[in-house]
Amino acid sequence: MRIRRMAVRGQAVVVLVILFSLLYPAPAAHASWLDRIKDIYQLPSNVEQIQKDYEATKQQLEEQKDKLSEAVKQSQEIQDRLLSQNEALKKDNEQLQERLKAMEQVALDKDKRNRKITYMVITTAALVVGYFLLGRVFRFFVWQRRKRGMR
Repeated sequence: MRIRRMAVRGQAVVVLVILFSLLYPAPAAHASWLDRIKDIYQLPSNVEQIQKDYEATKQQLEEQKDKLSEAVKQSQEIQDRLLSQNEALKKDNEQLQERLKAMEQVALDKDKRNRKITYMVITTAALVVGYFLLGRVFRFFVWQRRKRGMR
């Protein structure tokens, strides 16, 4: 029984190998020496095409390199121009800051002067009013004394 199973398995393996070999595609036939010689003669035209493609690619690369260097120059010029404008604006800003400080100082000085003038006017008015009041009070006391002295 054991031998029979092995025989059946062996036959099954043989059938599978045959089926597999029938279903598996055959490898392509190798080219003959004549085809190889033809390919060798066709190589120079292929090399020439590759060389043309190489030259075209090289030319495109040079053009792109030139464009890139031009773009770099333009961006550098723009950057330099912007930096000079920035410096000019910084100077203008500093001048405006100085003017603003000067104007603020003038306003503070004007306020101080106005306060001093106000204090002086108020003090002068108070002194004048005080002088008249003191004169009236003095006259009143003198009048009261005279009135007592006459009695």
